[in-house]
Amino acid sequence: MTLLAAIPYSQGFPIDGFMAGLARRLKDRGVRLGGVVQLNTDDCESGCAAMMLEDLASGRHFPISEDRGAGSAGCRLDATGLAAAGGAMASALAGGAELVIVNKFGRQEMLGQGLRQEIAAALLAGLPLLIAVRRDFLPAWRDFAGEDWVELAPEEAVVEAWAVAQARIAA
Repeated sequence: MTLLAAIPYSQGFPIDGFMAGLARRLKDRGVRLGGVVQLNTDDCESGCAAMMLEDLASGRHFPISEDRGAGSAGCRLDATGLAAAGGAMASALAGGAELVIVNKFGRQEMLGQGLRQEIAAALLAGLPLLIAVRRDFLPAWRDFAGEDWVELAPEEAVVEAWAVAQARIAA
């Protein structure tokens, strides 16, 4: 069984809530998690939200959106917050996680930045990893991950079954 699974999703699919809900259910089942999920709050008129990453090992929150003021249009990622979350994720990988969840392989990871190094570190450590990938980023994901991964439909039962099976093997 492969240790890496990706959930391809289309733009507009509520992937952040999907991944956060999955993490909550897995924690309720006693799975020791590492990694991060994205939480969005304070929707604004421009469609932007205050974004933060939750470290699944510690519960700490790391703001990752830059407040650009009332007259701005759109959101801007705060690379400092992303780096802080990456540092927390790296230390959590050594802490006995049974499964690593990374909210998504996004634009920053596609460009060789973001949480790309932490994703690679988890895989090199032999930890099972679950990640979401927007469909238009799949070519970059394949360049990064190769072909040794399984594609999971964005369906709660399917993803949770894979995650629980991987956690049992890792335990």
